[in-house]
Amino acid sequence: GIVALTSAVFRPTLVAEYPHFFTRENASNLRVVVEKGKVVSHIGTLRRDASILGCTVRNAALGGVATYEAHRGKGHATALFEDTMRACREDGVDFMLVSGYRKMYHRFGCRYVGMDWRFKVDRAQCEAFDDEALEIDEATEADLPELMRLYRRESVRWIRPPSDFKHALAGVVMNQPSVIHVLRKQGTVSGYMIVQDPKGQTGIEGKVFEFAGEREAVAGALGGVIKKHDLAGLSLHVMGCDGLLQDILKGRGARCSREAGSGTVTLINFIQFMERMRPYFTEVVGEASARGLVFEQRGDQMIFRYGGEAVVAENQGKAAEIIFGTHGGKEARSLKEGGKAGEVLAEIFPIPALWYGLNFV
Repeated sequence: GIVALTSAVFRPTLVAEYPHFFTRENASNLRVVVEKGKVVSHIGTLRRDASILGCTVRNAALGGVATYEAHRGKGHATALFEDTMRACREDGVDFMLVSGYRKMYHRFGCRYVGMDWRFKVDRAQCEAFDDEALEIDEATEADLPELMRLYRRESVRWIRPPSDFKHALAGVVMNQPSVIHVLRKQGTVSGYMIVQDPKGQTGIEGKVFEFAGEREAVAGALGGVIKKHDLAGLSLHVMGCDGLLQDILKGRGARCSREAGSGTVTLINFIQFMERMRPYFTEVVGEASARGLVFEQRGDQMIFRYGGEAVVAENQGKAAEIIFGTHGGKEARSLKEGGKAGEVLAEIFPIPALWYGLNFV
């Protein structure tokens, strides 16, 4: 079935790399095409609620897109993608992350969005990122309650069942060998960091797949982790809204470059998503202005109205760029043409896009 298909298209270890995805509990979110009793095409989603700046939304992560070569060109993947978006819409999903980019994804509104950053620390900089007061240990199951507590404090996060963290202990995150490091100060857990496990290789540049906790602790552990794994350097994805960590890393000498959020993003329930984010809009522009925002969808167009003026996104891809922002400023012209509506949107957007971390598929 699915195991044979993904093994043939990707690699034999794929299913084992996603224990949170290929489960009986998630089976209803895996869509397949069957010909003569054989699974020939597959697309799946992992669906979770998420908290973005105090607002609860619903997200889907799409992956495992596979079709046997002999069965390609028949429209199976397109049909599965359409059916997946229908199922997600009915399930109340607001937007979807897609791991990768294909022309088909673009047709369904998937775009690279998010105004995040990639920070890098070289081995030569270790001392500036190695706080002696920090203890760096490998996590065990006994540490999970503390790690989950730290993650729940993040302002942009998935709302995860404990099983998501338990699966991460198996040593594969974002389809790479990984290790979870617990960061302690004087015996108290102050953060955690999930890092690429080099498996004995030396001198490679590692990646941090996820972190949570005190930002000084996260920055101060990078040097120790580089030494522990004998890495040439270490990089981590930092959300655009995490100004504190950006400032700390820059202050210690880390280099940074622009980076989009996770994979590509497409909108599923535009109006519902905006309504769910309205409490945040109130915090930014006040009750009167937030109440004045009206969201409409007419055919492919997604419309943001305010005070008799409007910003019109010609399709869901353009709307995603307006909502989540782009480093290239693709949304700037639409906002400028929208008059007062564009001015209000420029205050409330971009909304930070989720980072996969443990929930990568």
